[in-house]
Amino acid sequence: MSTTTEKQIRIDELLASIDALYDLVQREADIAERLNRPTPATQQALKESGVFRMLLSTALGGYDADPTDALEIIERVSYVDPSLGWLVRVIASETANVANHLPRETLAELSPEIRDLLVAGQAAVVGGTAVVEEGGYRFTGTWRYAPGLAMATHVVLCVTIGDGDEVLLGVVGREQLRIQDNWNVLGLRASASFDYEAVELFVPERFTFRPELLDLAPTEITSRLGPALVSGLNQGAWSQGVGRRLLDELRSLAMQRLDSGDDYLVSDEFYAEFARHFSHVRGTMALLRDTWCSNESTLRANVRLSDEQETMSRLAASLSTRTVLEISQLVHRFAGAHVMRNGTLQRLFRDAHAGTMHRASAHVVTQECGRMIIGALPAGAHWGLFDLVVPEPA
Repeated sequence: MSTTTEKQIRIDELLASIDALYDLVQREADIAERLNRPTPATQQALKESGVFRMLLSTALGGYDADPTDALEIIERVSYVDPSLGWLVRVIASETANVANHLPRETLAELSPEIRDLLVAGQAAVVGGTAVVEEGGYRFTGTWRYAPGLAMATHVVLCVTIGDGDEVLLGVVGREQLRIQDNWNVLGLRASASFDYEAVELFVPERFTFRPELLDLAPTEITSRLGPALVSGLNQGAWSQGVGRRLLDELRSLAMQRLDSGDDYLVSDEFYAEFARHFSHVRGTMALLRDTWCSNESTLRANVRLSDEQETMSRLAASLSTRTVLEISQLVHRFAGAHVMRNGTLQRLFRDAHAGTMHRASAHVVTQECGRMIIGALPAGAHWGLFDLVVPEPA
């Protein structure tokens, strides 16, 4: 097992690789929007950076990133480009989920080189059913919003077995599915979040697994989280990266105006609002780090997260999402025609609004967190997948 120092060196190298993508991604951004997916050059650079392997174990050639590592990695990718942050977070999570559940020999069947395995899909959202057959299952269903589907090698399908409630996950090659190139959206255009369909598709038993949490070693922290907490962690990190990038672009625009003599457009109100939103980004990142440091300590002790820790995890993600939305509104107020014209600010503005619609950080999550914190719920109330589970009155 790598020492903490060795691991941190590798994480730092990964972060440096992500930063090195910046110039290429900016040059390719307009083309990627028109293609509804990263350009071939960007896809290759992403693969070579190693970012898709961030959650894989070191035994599989990954970085075994802890939640606090993942927080920084996804934040950094999302700063470079919101669409890339959106698809990286999903492919990295789903690839690790499959790698943790399937035996090594089965993974080798999917991809002889694990480093080349890229899994997209929605492992937490049931989109179809499976019928039991000899040697496997027959999958049928339709799934929506699969970021990174255009560059994935495989896709995970979440179904129920027959007419029951038992959930099963299957892994299939992307070419086995009917992919709908229907990602006609306002923002996050380059994330390639297409819908996909399976029609009586046979999936051998060895390529399926149940979604239960694994009994892993205390060091494999991120792999021991459920899909909702991973989603919230990713959403909080994504929001931080996009919010920080928006502020940097707005700061650059303000300096250009000052240099050109258009200082009347940079008012005292602008300075006050910029400072306030700058502090919000710093504050929500501190909350995210503090929350996930606490979670890591608990999980390393082989103890489940408390209701309070789960609540704070969801609240931190929700507040971070609200922060980036407010920053995008600040940009709209003070950037003038720069938001109206095609360009970086407009793209970031659209991406911010598209990404803040995620279920893991919707405003209702903040409301439910408030009820939990105040104690305004009956005994036994707890977090389900994305929502509170409240017992019926006796």
